[in-house]
Amino acid sequence: MRKKLIFQACQSADKLWQRLASIPSDIALFISNLEFIEQNILYPRYQKFINTHRDLLSTPTDEEAAIVQDLEKHGVAIASLDSLGIPNSDKFLRAAQIISLELKHKAEHPLHAGKHTLNIDSEQILRYPELFLWGADASLLRIIENYLKLPVAYDGLSYYYSIPDSRELGPRKWHRDKEDWQMIKIGIYINDVDEYGGPFECVTPEANQLIGKAIHSKTLRRYKTAFHQEIQEMLPDQMQASWYNSFVGKAGTVIFVDTARYYHRGKPPTKFDRSAIFFGYCSRKPRHPFFCGRSPLSILELRAMANLLPDGVRDCVTWRDRLEGLSKWIPKNRLKV
Repeated sequence: MRKKLIFQACQSADKLWQRLASIPSDIALFISNLEFIEQNILYPRYQKFINTHRDLLSTPTDEEAAIVQDLEKHGVAIASLDSLGIPNSDKFLRAAQIISLELKHKAEHPLHAGKHTLNIDSEQILRYPELFLWGADASLLRIIENYLKLPVAYDGLSYYYSIPDSRELGPRKWHRDKEDWQMIKIGIYINDVDEYGGPFECVTPEANQLIGKAIHSKTLRRYKTAFHQEIQEMLPDQMQASWYNSFVGKAGTVIFVDTARYYHRGKPPTKFDRSAIFFGYCSRKPRHPFFCGRSPLSILELRAMANLLPDGVRDCVTWRDRLEGLSKWIPKNRLKV
């Protein structure tokens, strides 16, 4: 009991530290989203970056281009580890399944009672570098570059082991990510996921547009998280049965999604645990760089990982070293969704 009380006290202190450490980035977020700043400074700069990089885009294969087209049309594209054919995917999946068992055992410990989600730590990633390295594959980077129309920043990975407790908390609420104007996350199911196991869900383009307008009309904050019923109430009756897609799939299912433009969530698992890895990507001059870099790896650990990659890919990992101006000095936000 005493250990549990100490653990809970440490958690409370950590949350307080996260809130205090996040104050500068919260202020920067507010200022950068003022209409005058956004429309007259930040968005024109973003368009200039796109125009400058237009002639430098890499050429995708036909299979890669098809994924880009699905992303542009639907905001989501579905593939599998087998169909992508990325080297060492079998080794990647085996390592991910080992981590799943480790997180399962950790979740059963009394100290972690009440947690709805457990995450990977830096020690586990360093022990299985194939997890990180998979996300830096050249094929994936070509897909993302051709969707973003900008040089790619690889922002690391998050591993979510979700407990089947039905609670709608954290990333299980509907939300959009803050990092950039557009960004990609690649989710991979490590175990089979059915409708009771917490499938990834994303709203349709039509519903996404209406939700954005509804939130703006109610003067709610742009990056508001919302419960399922809250979103439903924003939409007309004729859309109630078809405003989002729920992606069930076997282990090895791969989901590409623009999490900055589209509202999405991990559905709360009700009967089965869910293990999934999500890789994050944005541009190298992101809209809100202080919301990037929330991987468990430190800057030094990221540089060590970058040294394991080919020369042409390392810049995708070490992109933060080349930030300029205020972007370089505002500390990253520590609060989770």
